[in-house]
Amino acid sequence: MVKKMTILVCAGALSCSAADSLLKPVNDLQYGTWAARVQALSMYRDYENYNLGPDNAYSTTLGFQLGYESPELAGLSFGGVYSYAEPLDASEDSSNGHKLVANGRINLLNEGWAKYRMESLGLTNTWAKAGRQVINGEVFRADEYRQKPRSLEAATLTTKDVPDTSLTVGQAWRLSNWIDDAEKWKFHEFGKDVFGAGYNYDTHGVTWAEGEYKGITNLQVAAYNAYAYDVANVAGGRAKYAFTDTTAINGYYRHENDVGRALNRDADMLATSLEQKVGSVTLEPGIFSVIGDDLVFEEATTGINHPLGSSMMMYSGQFKGDSDTYYLKATTKIGKTGLYTLYNYTVHDEIPYDGQELNFMVKQPIGDRLVLAFKVGAGYRERDDNQDDTFASDVRASVTYTF
Repeated sequence: MVKKMTILVCAGALSCSAADSLLKPVNDLQYGTWAARVQALSMYRDYENYNLGPDNAYSTTLGFQLGYESPELAGLSFGGVYSYAEPLDASEDSSNGHKLVANGRINLLNEGWAKYRMESLGLTNTWAKAGRQVINGEVFRADEYRQKPRSLEAATLTTKDVPDTSLTVGQAWRLSNWIDDAEKWKFHEFGKDVFGAGYNYDTHGVTWAEGEYKGITNLQVAAYNAYAYDVANVAGGRAKYAFTDTTAINGYYRHENDVGRALNRDADMLATSLEQKVGSVTLEPGIFSVIGDDLVFEEATTGINHPLGSSMMMYSGQFKGDSDTYYLKATTKIGKTGLYTLYNYTVHDEIPYDGQELNFMVKQPIGDRLVLAFKVGAGYRERDDNQDDTFASDVRASVTYTF
């Protein structure tokens, strides 16, 4: 039954992949812009000696998103995105696709915001935005790895009226993660539910500011500070300098420390990488180091803007304290087909293993609206505490149609 349903979804999408959007007649009325997406996502994971649930699990979900953005009237507009996904099939011990694969049921208004553009004040490219919104910046990242991106309940003020500069300040109260397990896709307070800080009291969210400057030839720089009340403060920056059209260097630094009632902690992150184009392939070797405690702001919580690349499993423990990750990333396109490979090797001082992970992804657009994707990952942990070494694998396939 599941196979038949998946085939029908794929066949239907293929049959109209080159056609105009089904929402075009509605959008042509100019009462706002509607957008929709249907995605089938299948996942299988096999983790040796996994101590938080089943050793292996699979699930296939069919997800739907519907979004709307109003016309702008006197600088004011509003919009929203509803996200829903339902497991078509899942292994029994995965809790309907939530455990291990984190590819289960979701049902929420992921975005719902009002926006005011301040042209009446002479600021042609400055706006305030409040409500549920997806932010992809220095502190918070969208990271759409399942059926929805990470979203915030927040108020932000952004300006790009300063030449070559983008500035944002904001206050976030709750976060909905990309992880489709039993709870993390819902909107939660930051303290215990997002950061896992180990206490039950609520916090006052996260106040942050970030900026990017591109006014110097071949150079991009960015800086940020985020204060998570009673959890941690993070401050850092990044820079990218292009020596030529084919060679560039990246540098990243951040510092995290405890604040308020949080437990004592102190962590620094240092990273550097070299981007080198060789023909149609971009190679990026680099090193990513964490000194001190585990990172609080990282890919499983708020996201992290770093050069390390998209790791499917984070199996080598790249964000753990006192660790060094050496990696090589390669991307290319053959026609319209996108190819991505990431290998990393992580050396740990504080936990009893060194880890490796290899990821490969291929993305194939068909027409203007249909995208097929296949991903496979393999991880290995070499133990140094007299326990057996472990191996893990992750396989995914998705069919995405955008209206």
